[in-house]
Amino acid sequence: MLESMGTHRNTRAAVPLTGSRDRLARGRLAGTPLVAVAVAACATSMTVVGCSLAVTASLGGTTAGDRGSVRLLFINNTPDTVVFSAGTFDPLDEQSVPSLVQFGFAGSGLTLGPQSESAIGSLPCARVFSLGGSRLLALAEANDTGTALVPEASIEGARFFAESPDGSAAPMMDGSTLPFEADLGVDFSCGALLIVRFEINDVGPSAFRIDFEFVPSESTR
Repeated sequence: MLESMGTHRNTRAAVPLTGSRDRLARGRLAGTPLVAVAVAACATSMTVVGCSLAVTASLGGTTAGDRGSVRLLFINNTPDTVVFSAGTFDPLDEQSVPSLVQFGFAGSGLTLGPQSESAIGSLPCARVFSLGGSRLLALAEANDTGTALVPEASIEGARFFAESPDGSAAPMMDGSTLPFEADLGVDFSCGALLIVRFEINDVGPSAFRIDFEFVPSESTR
């Protein structure tokens, strides 16, 4: 199915988040334009051009103040249930309410079981797409998202659990991954389909990994 969705893809594996990007979320200097603050704050972890794109890239709206959306597809290629939070947010606005989706255990709402994929959903486009990032979780906890948070999914990164078929035993955690973030204008564009794959990690210290790619809106099926 995925191979028929176009060939223009930006693919990369998840990387650890850096402290400089956390400073970007809080960086405000009196009398200094926010774009200038943002470029200065994240210059240590990205190129200045890439950082500027993340702050100034179009949000996809057709009118001033409006914004478009991104579509999301989560694919679990592991033998475990994956528990995580994902969403979009604007890091320069600490009062903003993030758009959040959470996958928990069976019976707690959305689930992503072994060897399965989610339905394709959508969220409002924003400056950052995050999976289990500390900034996303902090905004969700500080600002009312309109729905109760799923406790087991309100974690950094993603966790992988073996669940008994009949639910008679408590889920056993088999491993976890680091948080992942992607920046608008650098890693994805508004209107795109964002594809997140959870995979067995054959190399490296972690048993699991996150793979990310996006299919631009102009790609043909």
